[in-house]
Amino acid sequence: MNKSLLIIILSLIATGSAHSLSEDKLIELTSKAYTRAAAGLIYDYCSGEDAFLEMLYSKRCKCAIKAGKAKNRAAVGLIVDQCGL
Repeated sequence: MNKSLLIIILSLIATGSAHSLSEDKLIELTSKAYTRAAAGLIYDYCSGEDAFLEMLYSKRCKCAIKAGKAKNRAAVGLIVDQCGL
């Protein structure tokens, strides 16, 4: 059991970019944004993510997704300032 778990972990580490966000997933994330500014932030900060679960995304990507839920550009700016992007 331990050997198989070790093999799985090592294979996940070795593949690295195999788990990066696909273009489809990135487009899906940006399409949920209410403003173009937030969609741009999501595209910029989430394009290099290599996590396979949304809860494992980086702090910057999570902040960009949060900004995507804002209804106007002023709210996007406030969220971005709070996150430090």
